[in-house]
Amino acid sequence: MTPTDDDLEARVDRALRRLPQPHTPPTLLPRVMAAVDAWQHRPWYTRAWFAWPLAWRVISIVPCALLVYFAWHVPPPPAQVVAATSATRVLWDLVIAPLLPYLLAIVLLMGLACVVFGLALNYVLLERAEQR
Repeated sequence: MTPTDDDLEARVDRALRRLPQPHTPPTLLPRVMAAVDAWQHRPWYTRAWFAWPLAWRVISIVPCALLVYFAWHVPPPPAQVVAATSATRVLWDLVIAPLLPYLLAIVLLMGLACVVFGLALNYVLLERAEQR
């Protein structure tokens, strides 16, 4: 004889109502209030940028604007940088580019191995759990 869902729900409800109410430690409320107070009284510079005072927001925009301006109007690179870039291109073409297909194959095989291992582990654990 199996109980219906309504009977089971009523039994669980009665059992839960008989449990005593959980009690909080007496130090919980003072600790929470202290944390809230510390959060409200933290320095302005640790808050979100929109919560900063207006003057500090305007002042902080100036370095950002200067950085964007100088990044936009950057002078052409000197000859040493061009030579280093050319050397990097040669290194890429001779060493790294030929190895990329092999590295991609290894990464894909490792990903496939992880998927297979995860499926096998899931099968073993869930089959044992369902058999109990």
